[in-house]
Amino acid sequence: MTKYTVRGVDRIFEGDPAKEDPFHDLVRIDNGNALGEIGTKRLLPWLSKNSAKHSDYLVIISDPRPTSTELRSAMKSLISLPSNVLDQTVIINADTPAENRRYLKKQGITNLNVYCDEKREWMREYTALGEKRWAVCMFIVADGKVKRVVREVDIDSISTVVQNALKSLKNNN
Repeated sequence: MTKYTVRGVDRIFEGDPAKEDPFHDLVRIDNGNALGEIGTKRLLPWLSKNSAKHSDYLVIISDPRPTSTELRSAMKSLISLPSNVLDQTVIINADTPAENRRYLKKQGITNLNVYCDEKREWMREYTALGEKRWAVCMFIVADGKVKRVVREVDIDSISTVVQNALKSLKNNN
C-alpha cells in the first residue's frame, strides 16, 4: 500500500489493495442489516462465485455529509448512466436506511444501490472524508485493487466522470 500521510491519515491511492472488511458493516437500506461477510462477497466482483452475473468492477460514490444536497443531486444524474454501469454502481452515505428510503421513494428512484455508513467507518478506511472538507468521492475497485480515485467529484459532471474513468480502465487493460 502506498503510504502518504495527510494530517495523520494514510490515504488510499490507485493501485492500493481494496480492503474488504470495511464493507461488512455497510447497512442495506431495504432491511437495515449490515452486509456482513456473505453480502460483501455478493457485492465485490472479485469475491463473487457467480462471476458471470457480475461485471469485473464496482463504482463507489460516497459522501460523509448527512442529507447531502450534492449527493442527492448526483443520484439524480447517475440514474441516466447505462444500465450495465448503473448495476455496478453503489452509493455510500451517512444517512439512516429510513432517510434513504424516504428520499428515493419521494424522487421515484428505484435503480440505485444505496448503502449506509452512519458511523463513517467505511469512509474512514477508504480515506473518503476529504482533506480539508467533506465531499463526494468516487472509487472504482476491481480485482482486489483500487483502480481509480476521484476526490471532491464535480457533481455537475458526475456521470461523465464515471464513464470517463471506466473508459480509461478499459484502455489501460
